[in-house]
Amino acid sequence: MPIALFLQNLVRLRAGSISSRRLAPKNTSLLGLLAVLLLLVAALPTAAQTPANGQIKGTVTDESKPLPGVVISLANVHAGKTFKIKTDDFGRFVLQDAPYGYYNLEIVGTDGNRLLQQQLSIIPPGDSQAATVNIDVSRSKTTSAPGDPAVVGGLRTLPEPNIKNKKEKNKEIARQNEKISEMNVLILQANAAALSEKWEDAVAPLLQLTAMDPDNWEYFSELGDAQYHLGQYRDALGNYETGLLNAGDVSGIDTETADAESVRKKAGVSHMLNNEGLVYSRLHKTKEAIAAYGRSAALASDPSLAYFNLCVTQYNLKNVEGTMAACDKAISVDPGKAEAYYFKGALLLYTNQPAATGKVTAPRAGTAEALKKYLELAPDGEHAAEVREMLNYISALTNAAAPNAKKN
Repeated sequence: MPIALFLQNLVRLRAGSISSRRLAPKNTSLLGLLAVLLLLVAALPTAAQTPANGQIKGTVTDESKPLPGVVISLANVHAGKTFKIKTDDFGRFVLQDAPYGYYNLEIVGTDGNRLLQQQLSIIPPGDSQAATVNIDVSRSKTTSAPGDPAVVGGLRTLPEPNIKNKKEKNKEIARQNEKISEMNVLILQANAAALSEKWEDAVAPLLQLTAMDPDNWEYFSELGDAQYHLGQYRDALGNYETGLLNAGDVSGIDTETADAESVRKKAGVSHMLNNEGLVYSRLHKTKEAIAAYGRSAALASDPSLAYFNLCVTQYNLKNVEGTMAACDKAISVDPGKAEAYYFKGALLLYTNQPAATGKVTAPRAGTAEALKKYLELAPDGEHAAEVREMLNYISALTNAAAPNAKKN
């Protein structure tokens, strides 16, 4: 019986499907005037954004001598919260999960006398989650380090506010809250469109969000995803590149020790790079696609998707060694993904056909094993019928190759 030949032409396959992300509402903690729009996602990061809450710690001294047992009262002007705490034996105090911002400070001694009253702004330096406040009641001075009584480590002593300044400040807060409210509406529109896969409806609100907050990497990532689904590949590529630029270098972020926002940003950069690889594949820029998948895998906590997309790309190039390496990596991190075994086995069989080699030879080691593993994981999968034909062909090919081996 003549041997049927399979895989005469490889079907060019798409790399793995694009993954979707969802936007979260903007943080509205400026004065608590705007109700947070609830979504089942984490809050969006903003470049160089000060955290809303965190740790406030410090010491109270009198002429550099610690003051134990004094009562510190910190009343947050805008949050409407007041914290009272006693210093320990070394004059130290710590508040957990306290809102940052404007405070009225009062210190009362163990005899009930007021030692200090002051208005100040407590803000942590940079993206830190802690602010340090050192208070010397003898000097009526509040700092976080010696040498600068006004501004040190993100702490400022404020002048007494006047009515005009309060009005201007309230107007600015109102403007900011109005902008946040508008952005939350746009976020809801974009999320609703993405959930229903109405990508055209997602583009308009996302374009507005990128214009309102051009430093936010996540808006550009979402916009790129929507444009990818619409086949607007060059526009998607441009927005992924802007998103990557806004996110900055995340290679040094240790996901075991970093804060949640940094970990999420690193995952977002890996997501953009993977989807950028898909765009390059659609634009037939295979070299760039392979590079993007490799960068994505290096950053991902779960690189299986990037490795699988790399496996498919190498398969389409008929690059046996590249396909083997990428598929093996995909299998190592996700041994339950059936498709990786399919591509590995299919390409090994293709390169061993008589049409490709000029002679009938037994299939390369690992070919049948990979295809059998696919059937084990996906007996009713998309490629199951094809894989069964391949395995029948391997059996026939092995039998046909045996006489040739004896002759040699």
